[in-house]
Amino acid sequence: MQLTNRIQNFFTKNLVIKGTLILTITGFATRIIGFYNRIFLSGLIGAKELGIYQLIFPLYMVAFSLTTFGNELALTKLVSEYSGRKDTASAKAFFKVCFFMNLILGLFVSTIMYRNAEWLCIHVLNAPECSACLKVICIGIPFMSMKGAIHGYFLGLEKSGVHGLSDFLEQLAKVFGLSLIATFICVREQYDASFAVWGIVIGELVSFGYSVLALILYNRQNDHPLKSPAIRRPHLIRLFVKNALPLTTNRLAMTVLQSIEAIMIPTVLLQYYKNSTMSLTAYGVFSGMAFPFIMFPSTITNSLSTMLLPAVSSASSQLNTGYLKRLCEKSLHFCLLIGLFSTTVFYIFGPAIGGCFFQSKEAGHYLFQLSFLCPFIYLATTLASISNGLGLATHNLILTLLSTLIRIGFILFAVPRMGLTGYIIGLFVSYLFLTFACLNKLQTILPIELHFVQSIFCPSIVFVLSGVITFAGYQQLSAFVSGVPAVLLLLLILGIYGMVSFTPFVRQAAKL
Repeated sequence: MQLTNRIQNFFTKNLVIKGTLILTITGFATRIIGFYNRIFLSGLIGAKELGIYQLIFPLYMVAFSLTTFGNELALTKLVSEYSGRKDTASAKAFFKVCFFMNLILGLFVSTIMYRNAEWLCIHVLNAPECSACLKVICIGIPFMSMKGAIHGYFLGLEKSGVHGLSDFLEQLAKVFGLSLIATFICVREQYDASFAVWGIVIGELVSFGYSVLALILYNRQNDHPLKSPAIRRPHLIRLFVKNALPLTTNRLAMTVLQSIEAIMIPTVLLQYYKNSTMSLTAYGVFSGMAFPFIMFPSTITNSLSTMLLPAVSSASSQLNTGYLKRLCEKSLHFCLLIGLFSTTVFYIFGPAIGGCFFQSKEAGHYLFQLSFLCPFIYLATTLASISNGLGLATHNLILTLLSTLIRIGFILFAVPRMGLTGYIIGLFVSYLFLTFACLNKLQTILPIELHFVQSIFCPSIVFVLSGVITFAGYQQLSAFVSGVPAVLLLLLILGIYGMVSFTPFVRQAAKL
């Protein structure tokens, strides 16, 4: 009982850790299912169709930016602010405005995209074969928009579990729904990319259904007489739009540039390979297999970033400089540990991971090349969240746009000569610039200190030495153990490696 009370008191006093833990657990479960989905799709539709499947995501992310992202963040901020004032009526009124606005935007954007699918695929994606995929994914956009409003409302109420569980159920439905359809309902000898997109639609429907159910149950449990909102409806709408419009504009600008980047890669790869099938296959392996693996550990840093924004904003508004400085230093130190460990894992085990999970030497080769990106990608995410919490959203947007332009430059001039290796170099240069530029700006506002020996040198030595020893043991075991599947053996070895490597740092890293 004493231990239980201590744990409860610890999480009550440390909301950043509590929210990060909840989002990390559900995020890891979601990523694991997502990786199974990638493996399942690569076997179901093949690398070329997987490349076509990936091509529609730039337009899907544009739709997400227009219909969901800015409104969801604005709603979270407003609900948190007015709930803190005990004005639950205004908080619910903001939710209703966001929900119906998202619904209208979702229907409008999905209709426009559906009717112009062929034109968008020919003139924007430069891939006419994507039109069927784009039409299918348009069905899920309105549900994604409405679900975003519900998630924003619960995050504003500090109930991150609804968001996390909804994402988990979405991935679960995406994988097993598609598997059931392929096995029992729509059995074919060969499947195309548009069939795989139905998994996304199924996931959005199930996730939306759960979110609505969670909202109904919450309202029943908190069915108290409400006063009229303290804000009149016209002013309430104006206030919501005032908060949502800058966030939507910033996100849309970044999404458009990143979408241009993603659309350009297969087109420019064609100049390198001189063959459409080879370029799409290479793009499918890189974007559908290797890069998601590199982003897997970012589940932890993304969860931390989600909880850092309100914590940094609150500490900054209260002028609590000491707490704010400690929070930023510990968060960045933790991200460095995750990044250095991930670099070591993908550098040493990259080829083995590609072979075990995807039966692809190319995927393993890309993991090896991408390994050095990890610390900078994870740091950039956390630094962006801290910057937004300190009111530096515009400055952060400018730096992100510049880093994206750097990558686009490498796509235009390096990829035609070096293939995807040129793009990986561009990724490294852009994230290096983004990380140090954000750190430099942060230093001018909040003089944080990161010790080289404590945060970089000692962890690197520990991770490299234990990684080399673990990999040697893995090679010996894989040669002598025959009854255990290769994937399970690799996961077991990586789990042991992680526990051994983080033991000296876990207590220090956990104290945010």
